[in-house]
Amino acid sequence: MTKTLTTPAGRTYTAEVSIGEHGEAVYDVKRVGQMGAFPVGTFVIHPDFHPLPKVSGLVNIQFGGGSPTDRHQRTNVPVMGSASLPYVVGHQLVNPADLIDETSVLRLRGVAGATTGTGTSAGDATPNTTARTADLVTALVRDWQARDDYDQLTATYFAFIAPQRAEAVAKKADELTCEIMSISERIDELTKQRDELPTTPAPQGADITADMDVAAQLTGQITALQCKREDLIAERAELTK
Repeated sequence: MTKTLTTPAGRTYTAEVSIGEHGEAVYDVKRVGQMGAFPVGTFVIHPDFHPLPKVSGLVNIQFGGGSPTDRHQRTNVPVMGSASLPYVVGHQLVNPADLIDETSVLRLRGVAGATTGTGTSAGDATPNTTARTADLVTALVRDWQARDDYDQLTATYFAFIAPQRAEAVAKKADELTCEIMSISERIDELTKQRDELPTTPAPQGADITADMDVAAQLTGQITALQCKREDLIAERAELTK
């Protein structure tokens, strides 16, 4: 399927779109200008690949077709850069929540460029390269989200990474359980220290406040740990629900 895309900056591209084995949308892109159309490269779009993403709803843009993990095993890497670093390499995680209106452009951070698509080290892309890439990526993500089969594609990809997610959830839940137990043990230790303090009146003076009392200090530490434990218990419950 060939699509015509217009970017927020008014650039025109065409894209041949195909669907990968795991629901990835593969865009083979050409730039359209007064001198005709010329190839730009391949962009692969799918949801965030992290089993436990720190921010929900992110979208991954892979520069080049082929391997999702090794950029040196990719093909048709996009040419979006400068004369010295013409190829845009690696990938970007973007947040569609940035697209608040029709003129919005996705934010890209740390875009990398290279002298060749594979086989050479990467360097920092120029601001102009980043801006051009963000402009095109925005149009691609908008098109991807507007697809009639968008829900099916994302469901297919999430099913693909479900085993990794299950493993990551189990590991994280175990880590939280160990941390909760450790905090509970520390609370018990501090509570015992406080309860075993002598009952003699605390020293008083102009420079001494109630908060300086040892029992009060221990109570404060216990309360802080109790709050942290509750947060971890809630995090574990949300993770495993």
